[in-house]
Amino acid sequence: MNTLVNLFAGGWNYILAGLAVVAAILASYFSGKKVAKTETQAKGDVAEAERVQRQAEAKSDVESHNIQTAKEVQQSNATLSDDAARDRLRNSKYHTDD
Repeated sequence: MNTLVNLFAGGWNYILAGLAVVAAILASYFSGKKVAKTETQAKGDVAEAERVQRQAEAKSDVESHNIQTAKEVQQSNATLSDDAARDRLRNSKYHTDD
C-alpha cells in the first residue's frame, strides 16, 4: 500500500508515461487500420485503371486495323477502271437483282 501511495504522491511522471505509452499504442493501432484500408482501396483503383487501359488499347488496336483495311480497300478501288468497278459491284455478295 505504501508503494501505491508513494507512486501517486511523487510518481505522476510514471503514470503519465504509462498513459502516453497506452495512447501511442492505441493511436498506432487505429492509424494502421486506416492505412490498410487506404492501401486496399488504392490496389483496387490501380487494378481498375489497368483494366480500363487494356480495354482502351484493345479498342485502339481494332480501330487501327479497321482504318488500315479501309485504306487498302480505298486504294484498291482507286486503281479500278469504271467497267471493273461496275463488275465488282455486280459480283458483290451484297448485290441483289431488282
